[in-house]
Amino acid sequence: MDRRQITNYVNFAALICYILGRILSMGVLCWIGLAIMTLSSIWTLIHWKENDKLSNYISIAFLILVGLSFIGL
Repeated sequence: MDRRQITNYVNFAALICYILGRILSMGVLCWIGLAIMTLSSIWTLIHWKENDKLSNYISIAFLILVGLSFIGL
């Protein structure tokens, strides 16, 4: 399996955890999703030139989502 596919699956799993945490009002699941999103997004941004443009833009969007979640929106 390609490394880029792994990061896409990790981002997808983190998004599912986050959405389920918000829907079910489970703070722990929401925080786990946010932590995974943050770590995978930072890793993707560190390896910016090796990734597709779409993966880079998705990681930026996830970091914006994490920032908005910390603010409380």
